[in-house]
Amino acid sequence: MDDTDKKIDTHLTDSDSVTIMEKLLHRYMRPRTAKKQLFLNYKGGTGKTSISAAYGYYLASMGKKVLMVDLDAQAHLTACLNHEGLGQDKSLYSVILKGARLSEVTLSTSIPNLKLVSSSTSLSALEVPLFRMPLREFQLRKALRAAEKEYDYIIIDSAPSIGLLSLNAILASDEILIPMLADFLSFHGLKVLMETLASIEKDFNFYLGKIHIFLNRYNVLYPICKECKEAVQKFYPEYLLKTVINESPEIIDASSVGKSVFELHPGSQVAGDIKDLVHEANPALSAT
Repeated sequence: MDDTDKKIDTHLTDSDSVTIMEKLLHRYMRPRTAKKQLFLNYKGGTGKTSISAAYGYYLASMGKKVLMVDLDAQAHLTACLNHEGLGQDKSLYSVILKGARLSEVTLSTSIPNLKLVSSSTSLSALEVPLFRMPLREFQLRKALRAAEKEYDYIIIDSAPSIGLLSLNAILASDEILIPMLADFLSFHGLKVLMETLASIEKDFNFYLGKIHIFLNRYNVLYPICKECKEAVQKFYPEYLLKTVINESPEIIDASSVGKSVFELHPGSQVAGDIKDLVHEANPALSAT
């Protein structure tokens, strides 16, 4: 037998071609699912909730179907969207521990295609029973699965703390947006957070699609803001967004009355900043 006879026949039959094509279609043309974005910072006072509320509102105003998820027992995102929640038994607590459907704890808002999974103080009691559950780190991912085909975006506002619920939020997300103040205490907190995320990716063999860092309450008149921005650019250049959210009273004013800045102050600089943030974090939006 010569070398030609020994070669493996690589010619594909029609049936082989069909099988391969079916596998490729299954892999690359799966049903559309929502992009899950998490607003996260373990340090409080960064404006995370106010920005996430406006971020989701703007996406919805563009015609996207958006589900906001309040994962903080203080229920500040719920308040920012002009709700008091549905009570102790109507939050993710009842979904994760009692088997309630996600739709049962989902509220309408001022925009028809913007929905809210509200929070309540019951979430503060979730950590201990959650710790006893099998696959405890993935219970939020499981709970959100029912909404993935219904929405374009799922925006999660995490509590400003390190815990099992925050870990669930990270492992349930595709991308993370990290708001930080332009000061060096926030920069130190960012270092801790980035190290934590790297450890989670390693320990759980988990890969975050993107991590976006952006500066909030930025004031060009303060030298410390410029110095902090330069430090983040030096150490985290691949994560820092060009967009900054400038210091502004309008977003605080809007949050205090349960309104979006786009409802009360649509022409303000901070409204423009949030639009820029949405488009930079989701470049495909600008292409449509």
